Amino acid sequence: MPSNDVDDAEQSRRARPRRDRRQALIDAAIELISEGASADISAAAISRRAGVAHGLLFYYFTDKQGLVEAALADVLGRLADAQGPQPEEHAVRTRLEGFVRRHIEFLRDHRALYLRVVREEEFGEAGVESALRQARAEGERQVAALAELPDPLSPLVVAAISGWTGFLDRTAEAFFDTPDIELDALVALIVDAFEAVVESATRRSE
Repeated sequence: MPSNDVDDAEQSRRARPRRDRRQALIDAAIELISEGASADISAAAISRRAGVAHGLLFYYFTDKQGLVEAALADVLGRLADAQGPQPEEHAVRTRLEGFVRRHIEFLRDHRALYLRVVREEEFGEAGVESALRQARAEGERQVAALAELPDPLSPLVVAAISGWTGFLDRTAEAFFDTPDIELDALVALIVDAFEAVVESATRRSE
């Protein structure tokens, strides 16, 4: 009976569960976006990389922009997981430093994607902007919990933490662009800034 690699690949693709095919498209989009501006991120290229039929992209995501938004949500979910506290981090300061360090390391490991999506706003449609806002809000909730701040937070403390998250990402960019900055020193500086703005906002809210 005739058999070849193409037939085997087609059988393998058809046998793949639906969720796996959807995730394969998300993973392929992340990979291609992360390869930099020269990478082909057309719907056809993403489908080829995922090893699935071209039409499935439109079945699962309506269009390429829907897939980009799903890919970004996937990456941001991984970021939220990465920022979480480790079992050995007991003191508040230690947890905050771990949060900041893992945040910066995650951005470093996904540098090309970060540049294209966040800094250069290459995919600046409303869905992408919404996903980024939600991720920032989740990060703010995470750091407030790590710092054991009372709930609900005062509006001034909320504003202080929101401003600090912008400072975190801007100083991370400075770290990526400036080889002479040491990560340990940067992490300590960012946590110092958090403690200072929260203390000031708390005092002024009383």
